[in-house]
Amino acid sequence: MENDESLPLNGFSVDVEDGISIAMRDRFGRRIAQTERVLTSTRKILHLLARHDTRGTFFVLGQVGEAYPELVREIQAAGHEIGVHGHDHHVFHKLSRDQAREELYRAKVVLEDLTGEKMRGHRAPCFSIDSNTAWALDVLLELGFEYDSSIMPCRGLGYGWSGQRLGIGPMDTPGGGQIMQVPLSVTSLAGRKVPALGGSYFRLLPLSVSRLIFQRIQSQRPVIMYLHPYELDPEPYPEFYLRELAKATLKTRLRMRSFWLRRKSLMQRYDHLLSEFRFGRIKELIPEVEPT
Repeated sequence: MENDESLPLNGFSVDVEDGISIAMRDRFGRRIAQTERVLTSTRKILHLLARHDTRGTFFVLGQVGEAYPELVREIQAAGHEIGVHGHDHHVFHKLSRDQAREELYRAKVVLEDLTGEKMRGHRAPCFSIDSNTAWALDVLLELGFEYDSSIMPCRGLGYGWSGQRLGIGPMDTPGGGQIMQVPLSVTSLAGRKVPALGGSYFRLLPLSVSRLIFQRIQSQRPVIMYLHPYELDPEPYPEFYLRELAKATLKTRLRMRSFWLRRKSLMQRYDHLLSEFRFGRIKELIPEVEPT
């Protein structure tokens, strides 16, 4: 199915980050090195896509590239597009303009040195470009990025920019420039727009519902799916993480444990979608960005 070029092309994207080290820092206030879980989980995605002869876009953290340069080279060698996901996974709401420029520049240099290719695309951690951080789009232009795929055009819990375009197209920046925007896919449920094909929504909704949502969106514009490697990691986290989790508030414990719900079924769910629909790299969906 994935090789049938008569089918509409959709975007398959991966935000390559280490869920354990990010949670330890952001939830528990402890900094640790990148763990090998990001290596093994990302390789699962590479194997999944290889089985379906499908290429995707991997937005990689600079610190993952520094810790595991061989992983970046494996992604590139398999024909996937590589983009920037920041360096240390800092959301734009907590950065000044200068700090954001440094965060992006560091990751860009790391990934360009590893691949020998220009970094054209970007996705912000936690989809943190919205009306309050739109200045980040001008920083992206200053650094030579050609497209951004950070906007979730709905109102979520701590993220999202409602009212923005749903399809791919040029977006004016506050500084008077223009950058190509590739928004994440959303759908309407109970009268409001919600994220559709990634994260908890894709993990928790029945596959039959996700398939219908996919078909509905695809009939109007390309679907942009997203996935984090840690979502395909069903094994218990290390003891040092579990000790910190046990000391957290009930709200934090419930939130963090919710991320494990139905993880074991995700690989099969993606396998179904890759068998039924056609996916490619985001740059293939943008006329202004010529494939290499």
